[in-house]
Amino acid sequence: MSKRIVKVTRDQVQSAKALIRLRGGEDKVDPDIVLIANARRLTRDEPTGAAAS
Repeated sequence: MSKRIVKVTRDQVQSAKALIRLRGGEDKVDPDIVLIANARRLTRDEPTGAAAS
């Protein structure tokens, strides 16, 4: 599985989680919303941007 690094704000993560709850589950929303809701913070060990190439 390839890694995609996309910057999202805490508000976006919270909104995605709220939408999933409102719609009645992860299977009722767009898969990208699920990815945003399940986003996790990068650790210092994980490279980002041009350094990752």
